Amino acid sequence: MKMEPNNFAAPASPIVEQATESDIPDLIALWWDAFGGDFIRRIYPQTPDGRRWLERAFAKHLGHPPEPGKPETKCLIARSPDTGRPVAIAVYHIVPAGCDPVQLSWRVRWPRFDDLPDIREDVLAGFFDPMDKTQTYLLGDRSHIHLEALGTMEAHRKRGYATALIKWGTDLADDLGVECYLDASPAGRPLYEAHGYFEQDVSAVVKKQAGPSMVRPRKH
Repeated sequence: MKMEPNNFAAPASPIVEQATESDIPDLIALWWDAFGGDFIRRIYPQTPDGRRWLERAFAKHLGHPPEPGKPETKCLIARSPDTGRPVAIAVYHIVPAGCDPVQLSWRVRWPRFDDLPDIREDVLAGFFDPMDKTQTYLLGDRSHIHLEALGTMEAHRKRGYATALIKWGTDLADDLGVECYLDASPAGRPLYEAHGYFEQDVSAVVKKQAGPSMVRPRKH
């Protein structure tokens, strides 16, 4: 499909900031635009139930301070200089050393969905369970920065937003002296490699993945 040119501008160095609860409607629009493929729409259906689930997820990420010994979630955005609306998003989890693996499960990270028929547990488990296994296998109980999601609206890509959001995480990891972890899409792997991430062999714990598991070593 031919891409139409767009006239959106981006600052030389996009500004990364924490999203707020007032951003939630725009975050959902951003999420659906950035993660709009047929496969990913099964995970995040673009339906009223899918909207409600994302509303709960963002409210959970934004509305609760971290508890001692549990991961701290950061929902970060970069805004369009033209509209002021979020056009790129990253969801990070700052995992403390010795964290109970149960706290890393997607069932803890993501909100309840038992009253939302469009959100199917078998689909979610098939997507998230292998990533939970590889994260535990590769990082154990060591402190690390987990980049769970990174996306940019299609009309705003190739303007440095994703780079700025990745750099936020790698800078924090370097300040803390810890590793970074993510599960990449095949298309996103080169960008992560450019920021020091390396693909890992996880065949001992999973046989099939949606994308490669990657770790960025801590700086000594």
